[in-house]
Amino acid sequence: MLIKAIIVDDDQKSRELIQTFCEVYGENKLQIVDLCNSVDTAIISIEKSKPDLVFLDIDMPKKNGFELINHFAEINFEIVFVTGHANQFTKAIEISALNYLMKPINPLNIKAIIERFEDKILLSDSINRIEILKNNLKSDKKSIVFPNNDGFTVAEISEIRYCETSNGDGKCKIMLKNESITVSKSLSTLFQLLPHHTFLKVSASAIINKNFIKSLDSKKFVLVMKNDYQIKVSEKFYTKTSLMHALES
Repeated sequence: MLIKAIIVDDDQKSRELIQTFCEVYGENKLQIVDLCNSVDTAIISIEKSKPDLVFLDIDMPKKNGFELINHFAEINFEIVFVTGHANQFTKAIEISALNYLMKPINPLNIKAIIERFEDKILLSDSINRIEILKNNLKSDKKSIVFPNNDGFTVAEISEIRYCETSNGDGKCKIMLKNESITVSKSLSTLFQLLPHHTFLKVSASAIINKNFIKSLDSKKFVLVMKNDYQIKVSEKFYTKTSLMHALES
């Protein structure tokens, strides 16, 4: 099957570079059917050529890449996001388990994406994850949605008591009001999507919700949560004084 692809990027050199990498690593597998320099031209091109794959730059003037997603009531193509720097958008993309490329682009990453697409087109799964991404990008979001093998898990932000990671396994345990869930995301990635006026990262392995703190054991430098669970605060992150200020703000 020949994969039809569109490249959307306001920078001509970036468009041409992605095209070159695709031609080198996608020979006889992938065909670039259009190069677009804006969201508006990309929408017209997508509706006309109906691509299988869209390389979509996030950071474009006038309209960014996410506005293209919002234009379509149904996404029936795979998306690879492209960005020049990590930010809350890339964290939301990571949480939603979607593909993205960082500039300067490593051609081997494009090779890997083409190979994954060729082996198995996960279109229905991708559509589900786009909806997850839309939720996680909402400015007034009340929940975070995590994809899993069976579909997705929803964590209500107001019910998150604390989050912990251990053993460097890339997984994070989220303690909710009545249950705990484990997600395959780093603590730092998760922290980017939580409201920082409510949540504090108190060590490299723990995030706490200030609303669920019961007390501070200043001798052990440990926060006692309302369920009596204790979380150690790292002295690399806070002094006792700065922790008190952070908890009060």
